[in-house]
This record gives sequence, structure tokens and C-alpha cells, in this order.
Amino acid sequence: MKIESREKRVAYAGMIVALMAVSAFMKIPLPTVPITFQPLVVMLVPMVFGVSVSFIGMFLYLLLGLIGLPIFAHGGGIAYVLNPTFGYLVGFVVSSVVIGYISDKAENIKGFISGGLLGLIIIYFLGVCYLFININYIQDKPMSMMTALKIGFFIPIWLDLVKLVVAAFIAGKVRKIIK
Repeated sequence: MKIESREKRVAYAGMIVALMAVSAFMKIPLPTVPITFQPLVVMLVPMVFGVSVSFIGMFLYLLLGLIGLPIFAHGGGIAYVLNPTFGYLVGFVVSSVVIGYISDKAENIKGFISGGLLGLIIIYFLGVCYLFININYIQDKPMSMMTALKIGFFIPIWLDLVKLVVAAFIAGKVRKIIK
């Protein structure tokens, strides 16, 4: 969806930052990788607003967290790049582009689900790879790739698949209203 008004793009991007910050604190705390509601927002926003607005909002969220606002699940600041879950945050930004691009071309909920699945693959690929590298080489603790997959993918993916269906359903309804 193309949003013509600059003012609307700025307002929507600000709303995305706020939604991401709030959803970071709606979580099921687990030892290394908490389960948050951020993937729901990451999938829903590009499905509704498209590529440019969602990318700007996600990028601003990442930037504001890195400059020190405590809006990530475990705080904020530049040192957050040393957090084992930082790869998921990068995945949010990258996946917003992919989901938005596919959703802009989607005609129905199946298209939204396709985009969301690809987005989840990106989020989990970057998240699990960074988790594995961080634990093994930054924190200097041995962790097998299978353990990284278990805690960073196999445990949370089931809830994220439910979030995907919810996001696709909501996006389908909202896009009909705002068209």
C-alpha cells in the first residue's frame, strides 16, 4: 500500500516505533530468548502499510533503541549489539521489507501468509545465527547449533505461526477498510 502524505508516513512510522516498544515488554520470559509479541507487530505492520513506512518504523525502532532508549526486551543502548538476541532485531528490519513487498502485491490472506512466512524465516535465520555466534564467540560459552535452534527457533516458532495467522487475518480486514 502506498501512502502518499508525508505527514501520514511520519505518523505511521512513529506509531510503529511505539507498537514495537510496547510489544517488546509483552513477553513470556525465557532464559536466553524471551517470547515477545514483536513478531506479531513485525508481520502486521508491513501487511497493512507496505514496504516504505514499515521499514522506516522498524529502522527507527532499532536506531532509537541503540542510542539508548530502553525499548528492547532487555533494555537499550549501543551495547545491545552484544546481546544474544540482537540478530532478531536486525531480522525485524530486514523482514519488514520482504513482508511489505510481498504484501503490497497480495490479493488475499494467502499472500499475506506467504510474505509473513518468508519474514519469519528471515527473522529466525538472522536471530539463531547471531545467537549461536554470540554465545560461542562473544560470551565464550560452548553452545551447539542444535541447542541454538532449540532455544531460538523450535520453542518460539509455534506461537509465531499463530501470530502470523492473526496478523494476516487482521491485515486483510484493515486493508479492506482503509482502501
